[in-house]
Amino acid sequence: MTRITVDVGPLFEPRWTGIPVFTRRLVQALTKHGQIEVDFSYNLTRVPAELVWSAIAAGTGSFMRDAYHRFSYQWEQVEDPSEHLLYPTVKTAIGFSRNEASTIHDMSTLLLPEFHVQANIDFHLAHLPREVASNARTFCISDATESAFLSAYPSQRGRIGRITQYVDWPEYFAAYDRNLPPIQLGPYAVVIGTIEPRKNLDLLFRALRLAEMRKSTMKFVVIGPRGWKVDETLAQIDADIAERVVFSGFVSEFIKYRLIRGCEFLIFPSVYEGFGIPALEAMSLGKPVLSTISSSLPEVVGDAGVYFDPLSPGEFAAAFTEISAPTRLAELSARAVEGAGAFGWERMAAPVVEWACG
Repeated sequence: MTRITVDVGPLFEPRWTGIPVFTRRLVQALTKHGQIEVDFSYNLTRVPAELVWSAIAAGTGSFMRDAYHRFSYQWEQVEDPSEHLLYPTVKTAIGFSRNEASTIHDMSTLLLPEFHVQANIDFHLAHLPREVASNARTFCISDATESAFLSAYPSQRGRIGRITQYVDWPEYFAAYDRNLPPIQLGPYAVVIGTIEPRKNLDLLFRALRLAEMRKSTMKFVVIGPRGWKVDETLAQIDADIAERVVFSGFVSEFIKYRLIRGCEFLIFPSVYEGFGIPALEAMSLGKPVLSTISSSLPEVVGDAGVYFDPLSPGEFAAAFTEISAPTRLAELSARAVEGAGAFGWERMAAPVVEWACG
């Protein structure tokens, strides 16, 4: 049976959002597939499988990180240069194996550098030409990401794979949620993502000042930690906005599940997304998406949403009015569940298995 080694560096993070969650789902999908054997490594040091699965069970990499720093000198090294090595994000080692692959999540640091701090740009772009040149396969997470990547690296056409994500809420979440009292917020929508310029939260704030938005009693729950360049965005919050916007900060997967399940719909105001997993998470719970018509979002949301220009508060307000209508909301909710069903673990694992076994 073909063996593949997955670099689980993202799982060393104590808080799992974004790429760590992507890595966790990828590991589980590949293991469940059954046609390949999966090993784990970090910085070309093999990570014991039991540590990876313990971290996945706990939902944090804190204990695995501690074990790595204490015991990694005792662990086996990756030594076979023909071994298939898969990096779920940027490579930590370049050119070790003849069969390396890395994953491009988005090209915003290249396309929209003004939305990033220099550390982000350097992390994603400083070694990207060498990384891509050493890849046997480069995986992109959406059509939009692939198109942006190929516009910068046209020579890589024909060496691209597509890894889409899926949603896998634990079964016990529904039971836990049923046994808790309802969330006492009244009607609300959720916005999910790190607070940073690309997420375009200031569009919501500008829209809330419009007369048609003032008529609504809807509240807005912003789920996610503070990122970079946030001071200017948060400075827009006046007393009226503060009454309607709730900032939850980082929350656990269960609390995120609970907040999504209790909301009317998800708002996705991002200027650019590589994939947009919160949209799929909301859709899996029957919640439609009020989304920008930008980058990858239309290919994920499909006909389960209402779209608006990411630069137009007026379009946002009109789309908000449309999706808030009960008949429209019910129509889109049914489409949301169906749309989410098109993304499964088999679809995520298949291109990696094809690369490893092809």
